[in-house]
Amino acid sequence: MSDDRYNPKKSHIQNANAARANASKLQFSYDTDKLKKENRYRVQGQAFPKTINGFNWGACLLTPLWGLCNNTPVACLWIVFAFIPVIGVILTSIFSLYCGLKGNEWAWANNDWQSIDHMHYIQKKWATAGVIVEIIAILAFCVYAMQHINSLQRAGIL
Repeated sequence: MSDDRYNPKKSHIQNANAARANASKLQFSYDTDKLKKENRYRVQGQAFPKTINGFNWGACLLTPLWGLCNNTPVACLWIVFAFIPVIGVILTSIFSLYCGLKGNEWAWANNDWQSIDHMHYIQKKWATAGVIVEIIAILAFCVYAMQHINSLQRAGIL
């Protein structure tokens, strides 16, 4: 019985030789439109970062302002939801959470960043500003509520 592993068929050798001959004739061309589309997620030659998928507190807490400043006009839908009676509060809350989930991705895609660290640095500033604004809003509401309760007590209603 003969072992065919050591006697390769002539057609395999011919196919290999033909492939080698054609390999030297290959020309590479680039589809520039496709490259531009792929490179919109690149910064200084870096591929699309997987580390930007975290929650964006700036986008969640300051949704419309964050959207305008980060070239993400879809975040301004929050304003439309705010004017819907009764369910507007629920819609704005859900939309703010959605913007928080997608915020880093939108910010990365819609802006030209120097690096991933630069994007994270700016988004941390937005998060800090959002927390400060929310604390001020809560304090202002508490002061208003206490004044309103005091005026009701003085009037004898409470």
